[in-house]
Amino acid sequence: MYVYKKNVGYRSDIFFFIRLLLAIFLITIIVRKMPLIASSQNLSPLSNISMKGQVQLPSNLKIPPEKLDVVLLKFVLSSEGKVNSTGPQARVKTDVKGNFEFVDITPDLKAGYQFGTRVEGVLYSSEIFFLKSGETLIQKNILIPGVSTAVEKLEAYRISLVIESGLGIVTVTEVLTLSNSSENRIDTRNNPLKQKLPEGVENFSMMETRSGDKIHHYLESNMLKIKHIFPIGESQIIYQYFLSAWFGSMEIIREFDIPLDKVEVWTPEGYLQIRSEQLIFSGKKRFHDRTFLTWRSTTSDSNELKFTIRNVPVNSLQYVGVSVVILLSLFATVVLFFQFRLNITKLT
Repeated sequence: MYVYKKNVGYRSDIFFFIRLLLAIFLITIIVRKMPLIASSQNLSPLSNISMKGQVQLPSNLKIPPEKLDVVLLKFVLSSEGKVNSTGPQARVKTDVKGNFEFVDITPDLKAGYQFGTRVEGVLYSSEIFFLKSGETLIQKNILIPGVSTAVEKLEAYRISLVIESGLGIVTVTEVLTLSNSSENRIDTRNNPLKQKLPEGVENFSMMETRSGDKIHHYLESNMLKIKHIFPIGESQIIYQYFLSAWFGSMEIIREFDIPLDKVEVWTPEGYLQIRSEQLIFSGKKRFHDRTFLTWRSTTSDSNELKFTIRNVPVNSLQYVGVSVVILLSLFATVVLFFQFRLNITKLT
């Protein structure tokens, strides 16, 4: 009887050990599968969401009868670390109150989004927003600021003159940087923004803005007058003109409405020579695969900048013109000489 009980206890210990091994094995399998289950849940597709908002106009504007177009823009970060736009993702019309909604949009948690619309030809946007996991509705408005005629609040705080050589001329490209720190857009259509250009401006042309908006302007003598609605914040106006040079050199006299220390001059390296007691060489800068020499104006009580440009390629017509003038002068001298001798002969 003792032997029997001992064998029975031995077999029960074996069965307990086997059950323990099976339990450990099952727990190990479950633990190993838990990350896979969690990752499979994370890989499940996100639910499509809705995005809506309102174009909020100032009191003096109304939604036009044809309503407003609103586009959904998407921005992604490239492998080089640059923010790139992937273009409009969808387009909708507002209602009469300016409300709009995008439905069934596939979200991208790594991208930024923005609403955009045009009012009176000007592009306006909402703030950029990002999506969070689990969101089903996003609401962002597009605020259209009011319009002011306070031109004095439009400040020019930097002007760059890019001077390049031509045949008997120099090409001057001016980049005028403006700041509107008010809460409204500034309308200069009835009271134009003015810039006094050098004497002798030829072939003046206004460049398009970054948004593609056309800038209305006109030139009276050498006074440029700009009629435009300027947005809040910083904006740039770029225009270009020619100035004639005689025998490889010329002097430019330019008046500014800002302190001269906010004026800079650029020219491509290896071409023109620029000299002025009011300019200080500030080094070389690389721009669009070209190297430019740059100067900054010194602080001065005067608002007039004078500098000389040399090494301008000479137009052969200038030499022809001078030769013609010399020949005409010689011919006139000969005619006067013989006329004088003839008068003396008659008197004798």
